[in-house]
Amino acid sequence: MWRSETVSALGSRARTLALVAGAAAVVASLPSAMTPARAANDIVIGSKEPGSSFYTYAAALADVLSKHSGKTGKVLSVAGAGVFLPMMENREADLGLVSHYEGWLAKHGKKPFAKAFDVQLVLVGGGFHVGLYVRNDSPIKSRKEIKGKRIAYKYSGTPGIHVYAQAEIANVGLDWKDLKPVPRTSLYAGQRDDVKEKRLEVFYASVGSGVTRELDSTVGIRFLGLDSSPEAIARMKKVYPVVISKVKAGPPGIREDMTLVKLPVYVISHKKVSADTVYLALKTLWDHNDALMKASKRTKSWTRNNFADEQATLPYHAGAVRFFKEKGVWTKAMAANQAQLLSGK
Repeated sequence: MWRSETVSALGSRARTLALVAGAAAVVASLPSAMTPARAANDIVIGSKEPGSSFYTYAAALADVLSKHSGKTGKVLSVAGAGVFLPMMENREADLGLVSHYEGWLAKHGKKPFAKAFDVQLVLVGGGFHVGLYVRNDSPIKSRKEIKGKRIAYKYSGTPGIHVYAQAEIANVGLDWKDLKPVPRTSLYAGQRDDVKEKRLEVFYASVGSGVTRELDSTVGIRFLGLDSSPEAIARMKKVYPVVISKVKAGPPGIREDMTLVKLPVYVISHKKVSADTVYLALKTLWDHNDALMKASKRTKSWTRNNFADEQATLPYHAGAVRFFKEKGVWTKAMAANQAQLLSGK
């Protein structure tokens, strides 16, 4: 049973507060001027919208925090990091969920982010696979056949997705000019209809997300494996530093063994967020790691052995450093990496 709260930011004029208990939800919509200020007891976690893997992770984190930290975990459900990072700067959110590369882009103010955000790492969670897929009744059998097909791009409300998708098509030597790209604001909002109504022909999503599970059970979908040749992977790495791994047949849309991109998940915070808040959140998730891993099928890989990473691409928050030092897992390699990241070199 979920014991977290969900806060949905709907543009600048409305927000929705939802108390989630089991399968039921009570929703009250309020104009932004009437939205109650966040309570001192809240730990707010920024996430992409329901249906995404990030939302599942955020809901699991919020649930564990609500049950075991003495605080109330709340999920801030928005289009993506491009929305919740400014809110984090203003202390409307404490934590956020991003991929490792999206966090790096935000930290350095790289496109598609319009500015740099002083984000810092709390912990490294599990990872998930992403890729291109088609309807199961599509004549497209491999990535080499997607040239000239309709596909979503830009994702203005979800910075980073555009980059990931660009790497996916670069795998087979294509650029956006080689397809028929259609602008979209969000990754998942509207994707169900895009698939069911055949508005597009090629789609990008994470394996095992709520949307792909639903679509595979109704319409039927097929992920298209990567060309794993050194040349193809090199083309992808010119777009961003991809990580690839094998995926066995079985998950929704994975009808045969294939190679796909794997995105590590970062739980991040902002330098302005207090060290005590970050310390408490991390300590709770560490001490109740079993509960976190059992909270969802998607969090089974969220073992605390991965929380502290010597190859992190973001500096750890002061609250996280304090905790890891207390636990004796802050290694010399981590300290060296932290110093390099903080130096900006």
